[in-house]
Amino acid sequence: MAKIFVIGTGPLLEKGVKKIGGHCLRTWHFVNPLLKDNHHVALVTLPIPDRATPPEKFRESAEKRKIDDLTYIAVLKEDPSFLYPFLSREIEKFKPNCIVGVNSHPSGVAARVAGTYPFWADLNGWAMAEGQTRARLDQDDSLLGRFWRDERDAVRRADHFSTVTKNQKLALIGELAALGRLNQFTFDYPFTDVVENAVNPLFVELPGTNSAEAQLRGKKIPSNAFVVLWSGGFNTWTNVNFLYETLAKAMEKNERIHFVSTGGSIDGHDEITYTRFHRLLAASPYRKRFILLGWIEAELLPIVYSESDIGINVDAVNYETLFGARNRITNMLASGLPVVTTLATEISHTIEKNGLGKTVPLDDPAIMAQAILELAENPTHTREMGRSAREFALEHYTYQVTTQPLREWVRSPHLAPDNNEKIKRHENEKDLLSLWLSDLEKTYALLRDRDVERLLCAERDLRNIREKPIFKLYKNIKRILMRR
Repeated sequence: MAKIFVIGTGPLLEKGVKKIGGHCLRTWHFVNPLLKDNHHVALVTLPIPDRATPPEKFRESAEKRKIDDLTYIAVLKEDPSFLYPFLSREIEKFKPNCIVGVNSHPSGVAARVAGTYPFWADLNGWAMAEGQTRARLDQDDSLLGRFWRDERDAVRRADHFSTVTKNQKLALIGELAALGRLNQFTFDYPFTDVVENAVNPLFVELPGTNSAEAQLRGKKIPSNAFVVLWSGGFNTWTNVNFLYETLAKAMEKNERIHFVSTGGSIDGHDEITYTRFHRLLAASPYRKRFILLGWIEAELLPIVYSESDIGINVDAVNYETLFGARNRITNMLASGLPVVTTLATEISHTIEKNGLGKTVPLDDPAIMAQAILELAENPTHTREMGRSAREFALEHYTYQVTTQPLREWVRSPHLAPDNNEKIKRHENEKDLLSLWLSDLEKTYALLRDRDVERLLCAERDLRNIREKPIFKLYKNIKRILMRR
């Protein structure tokens, strides 16, 4: 069995954890099947921002944690002066057969410490589309460079890739071409596979709706309420105006309809969208039927799902929607919830094709409201659709099924052909990011993280100095002296 060093995103779904995003779920999605296949896994997780973390936690840079039978290291404070030397030491101590980066940022970090080890980079969501939505939200394009840095280094260095959708795979191939990886050595090399989001084990075994631990019915909502569930972060691509208008129109016609959400704002990434949704509700005549639970303990999520009737997902018109995926939809389907969603993401087309819910246009809240009303008024049909959704998800979106390409690769990990060629030409160089095979790669290899603007300023200053008479006099004197 292989020794695999994994760099992912934390926290994992441990008891008591509240704030957890799709990137955290993705880490365990990749690690769990590797453990099941009896590989020896060393895992390091990088943190997501969380304002609820006690300040004293940041006095330490890392700590050991345990999930199931795996002891792993959670980095608490991502200080580069600590992180890169620490990872390099851990890798050399572990001496892996390969390195796996899970999510774009950990993959970018892994690319800088991978050395000559075979390296799989999971680019979970197209970083540049996510960067664009963040730039639009903040009205600040300076953030794009931060997103590109991780994407660029991962794409330049990795030997194999996974994306979360087929559409993203095409975007990645474009990046590979732009960065010089589509070359003579990789002509027939299959660089990338698609690893779709998987059902988290938390949602495989669901509690009954009469559970004594009920969180909603008879407590926060009437027992006969028709619950429309939103779960997870309100991210930059969420159209909250559309979401509110849809629910208000449905609530106006059916007083049983209640909206429940878990999750909320995303610290350090999007703290605006959820606040905007709150403002909409504050002025709503139906505000008492909107139950916002916020980020709740992970172990309570299945209970809330089991008390719900359908799931809802709303996206905005942007490139992230075109290239991205939705963890919330995958887990809702597995929980037996038909999903009403705008028709845009790849999984929404799967829902439409297989009758796992209802899909609606991106620009018409009235149509989405009508879809909710139809499901609320036809409970038998809704339950049958939910059973079909659960069966489909548990067949197609398991950890084992979705990670099959990764599981095969780690049995015999290998460098990409162009990375092999770089090693042949530069046997003593361990940093493959510093090497190039073509002029197209050369620019990126030489610049790396250098400030181009400062380099251009220095070049201009040097040119101005050389034009000064005193410098020309100095050059003439030096030439005369050298002749003697």
